[in-house]
Amino acid sequence: MEMELCWMLVLVAHLLPHVFCLSVDSSRDQRLELMATSIKELRELAEKLDKRLDEHDKIIQQMKLFLDREEGRMQMPALTHANIRKSAESLFLDKRSDDIASWEPVVAQVTQRLNLAEADIQALKNADIAEQQARGTTYVRWGNNACPSSSEIVYSGYVGGSWYAHAGAATNYLCLPPDPTFTNHTLPRYAHAFVYGAEYETCDEPECNLSPTCAVCHTPRESSVMLPARNTCHPGWTLEYSGYLMTNAPSYAGSMEYICVDSGMGYIPSNKADDNGAMLHYTIYQCGSLPCPPYIGDRIVVCAVCSK
Repeated sequence: MEMELCWMLVLVAHLLPHVFCLSVDSSRDQRLELMATSIKELRELAEKLDKRLDEHDKIIQQMKLFLDREEGRMQMPALTHANIRKSAESLFLDKRSDDIASWEPVVAQVTQRLNLAEADIQALKNADIAEQQARGTTYVRWGNNACPSSSEIVYSGYVGGSWYAHAGAATNYLCLPPDPTFTNHTLPRYAHAFVYGAEYETCDEPECNLSPTCAVCHTPRESSVMLPARNTCHPGWTLEYSGYLMTNAPSYAGSMEYICVDSGMGYIPSNKADDNGAMLHYTIYQCGSLPCPPYIGDRIVVCAVCSK
């Protein structure tokens, strides 16, 4: 029985290198699954050998008890009893020694291969994590200077953009970092664009004229999307944050993009300058071409940023 288990251990142990050397066409999940299966089989076989060893130990203990009982019953001369006891114990100990000698090198080899297999599995898992992080995506969390716990922060800063009434200005908001760098490039004489700070234009609320903050966040998930009209994500997507859809007022010539501003509407403390610049207004639904229902006119548009 022990020799059969030994050969099975040898067979499974020698299969491990072939599992590790699967072609690059095999998926990492397949390799991990095969290696985990091989390790499980090796451990089961090793446990069977340990069980057999325990059985031998029990036989030896039973033999010792038997000799102790017989010693009292037979009352033979001490020398004769000692010789019998020594011969019996020697027989079983020699048998146990032969069993150990037959499979101990195999177990040592299997243990080494198990350690290598587990190290390779951990390396593959680490590579998976690194690859997933490298494949991730970034998004801006407008109106907040921190990222959700599921993402890592790249930097936090201030919201900026074009002057709200400039007709030909850029139409996107910017998340400006707090540590800008500069060059000695000469300011050109011809026309140039401008970047201003942004302000909340929610003037029946405490945030009115305060300068919003922002954060650039990196998520290990591969895709992110700004979802208008919902503050929850569709099934299979992870919510990064939710808030309100905001942009410039429609009465001004400078059109700006829609952005999803965090419901917390974070801002720079003690900076209620009321200098205008890139303004942020709530957005509301207008029925007509927009079907109502399901939409409701004059309601504030919510939003969510979701990742997958």
